[in-house]
Amino acid sequence: MCLLITASVFVIYNWFNVRDTLNNNLSAVAEVFTLNTTAALSFNDAPAASEVLSSLRAKRDVLQACIYKVEAGSEYLFASYKRELDSQIDCLAQPPESDFYTSNHLVVVSPVMLGSERIGSLYIERGLGDLWESTRLDSMVVGFMVLVSIAIASILSLFLQRLISNPILALLETTKKVSLAGDYSQRAVPTGKDEIGELISGFNNMLAQIESRDLALEATRGELELRIEQADKANVELEQALKRLKETQDQLVNNEKMASLGGLVAGVAHEINTPVGVGVTAASTLREDTKATTVLYETGELTNTALKRYFGTCMQATEIILGNLQRAADLIHSFKQVAVDQTSSEYRMFELKRYIDETLLSLKPKLRNTELAVEVDCDPNLAINSVPGAMSQIITNLVMNSVQHAYDDGEKGHLRIVVEEQPDKILIHYSDDGKGMPPEVVKKVFDPFFTTRRGSGGSGLGMHIVYNLVTQQLKGTVNVFSKVGEGSSVEIIFPKKVAQECGGE
Repeated sequence: MCLLITASVFVIYNWFNVRDTLNNNLSAVAEVFTLNTTAALSFNDAPAASEVLSSLRAKRDVLQACIYKVEAGSEYLFASYKRELDSQIDCLAQPPESDFYTSNHLVVVSPVMLGSERIGSLYIERGLGDLWESTRLDSMVVGFMVLVSIAIASILSLFLQRLISNPILALLETTKKVSLAGDYSQRAVPTGKDEIGELISGFNNMLAQIESRDLALEATRGELELRIEQADKANVELEQALKRLKETQDQLVNNEKMASLGGLVAGVAHEINTPVGVGVTAASTLREDTKATTVLYETGELTNTALKRYFGTCMQATEIILGNLQRAADLIHSFKQVAVDQTSSEYRMFELKRYIDETLLSLKPKLRNTELAVEVDCDPNLAINSVPGAMSQIITNLVMNSVQHAYDDGEKGHLRIVVEEQPDKILIHYSDDGKGMPPEVVKKVFDPFFTTRRGSGGSGLGMHIVYNLVTQQLKGTVNVFSKVGEGSSVEIIFPKKVAQECGGE
């Protein structure tokens, strides 16, 4: 579409340009012929005037020419020339007051002067067939280039789909199989050593770890059932011991020392009943909870809290799995949050320091090849209600502007971002210690398409985008300060109250 619009503008511009060129050329021819026909008009020699006009045969596009003579304040047709004698085109009774165009003709009117006196007018009419032929040729070239561009774009799309989309779709299919069947032995097919290949490799490693933990849980389940069985046997033995104790008590009661023996039996029963009761309670609870845990495991609803209550050894393994999964989730969440929007303009609450760090993390591939260090001075607890996408674009453009313009290749430097929270506004101060800028560059730094490195890939839109984002979305102000050899700094101020109101809406 961009190519079509650009080419269409070119065709239209070329049409007007060629038409004006034809007009200028015909006006120059008319001026020459007015000089040549002055004598014929002066001496009222119509045949001579016609002979002069007949030399226009050399101009194949001239359809007709007419000479009018001024007499008694009005003009009448004096002499004429037509390329084709049988043409339906006739000279006008009176010459027009100025040049004009029709869809297929161009008319030029030039006065014939004798000294300072106007003695007549020259009317020349030419066809515009060559103009329309040139326009048709330009249109055919534009159409051909658009078709070629569409073909190239289609080929690139198919190539990128095989390179990027297909591996991601295959990974998604594997994820569905794992989630539906619960079979963690599934593995995604690696595609290469690029970012997608690393993602697939990491996903396979995660599945391997989960499968290993499942096997460990199964083994622990068997061990737990064995321990429950042993606890049941211990309960039976305790019950038998209690029964024997009661029989002993009955025997003691039959003795004459019932009183002292009764006290002895009561004490012994009390001492034994406490561990027995605790053992029975613990065993019963363990058995019932284990049954519930087994049901939860078999139905896939087993939670970390339930596991922590029964076997400490499994807890550590579960914590390791959860820790690893949480770290993976945090990493994925960080690269995704650009390029998002590259993608939005919605307001939400976010931690400014963390978001700046995430933005700088996404710029690491570009900063890795430089000798530049980036420092961020911001309260980690500072949360604002603003547009995170705009903030990310502002930081990215400022950093990349310094990388491209402030330093030579291999030159060491220091970039600093300082955020200050004031009662009713937020101040962001960005600075670098690079080359700096002269005053005439500082004045134009926010102008669109202004760049000092046009031949080196600069577009001149980076600081213009920063200005628009700050003034329109953040409702703030932005200023640039710089001196040659002393680096540059950018001061951004936006009100907290406006950002919160917009976010609330």
